[in-house]
This record gives sequence, structure tokens and C-alpha cells, in this order.
Amino acid sequence: MANMLAGLNDLYEAKEDLDALKQDCPELSDHLVHVVSLTRQLQIKYGYMGSLLMDEDLPEYKPKFVRGSILHLYQQEVQKLKDHPRIDELKSVMRKHRAISDSKLFLLTLGAKPELLQGSTIIK
Repeated sequence: MANMLAGLNDLYEAKEDLDALKQDCPELSDHLVHVVSLTRQLQIKYGYMGSLLMDEDLPEYKPKFVRGSILHLYQQEVQKLKDHPRIDELKSVMRKHRAISDSKLFLLTLGAKPELLQGSTIIK
């Protein structure tokens, strides 16, 4: 059975929810951008970040070639985000937009345009 791809309207709705989160809780949004940027810089899969945030064990996303000490520092940064008092608002957005991959959701966080993400399946 084929997975359904998120449509452009789904991506726009997710972007609106992320923008609302940024307006309602700028410090949470800033920390999210920090962790998403760190994920990108370390070339860690966004699915790994998502699984850490949602307390899921998804071994297919676990980094294979990241030094243990670096991975530990990364996990500490994700934990700081999870410790934010309003983290449930971010988790709610992530659950609501489960049809959109973590990678697309987090790329929207960094400012990617929904049109550029529609149908893209390469980014993990």
C-alpha cells in the first residue's frame, strides 16, 4: 500500500501552525530553530530529532556515523527543548501534522517554502 504524500494545503496548514507557535511562544520557537539548525549542521536525520522529541524508538533514524560524544551533546540539546514548559504545544503540532514527514515540518521551521517541499521524498 502506498503512503500518501502531504499535499500543498497540508504544508501550508503546517506552516500556519508553526507561525502561530512562533507568535504564541517565541522562546520555544527560537529553541526549536536552534535544535533544527543543529540537526542540519550535524547531518543527523530529522526523523531522529522527531523520534527523540516524541519519545519514540525509531532505530532506522539513529545516526550511524556520529561520534558518541557528539551524539550525547546533541541529545542534551534536544532534551533542553523537551524540558521547555510549553513543549506540549510543539508536540501537538507534530501530532496534528503526522502526515507530513518530520523533515518537511522541520524544514518549514527553518523557513522553507511549502511549494519547494511538496512531493519531495529525498529529505530524511
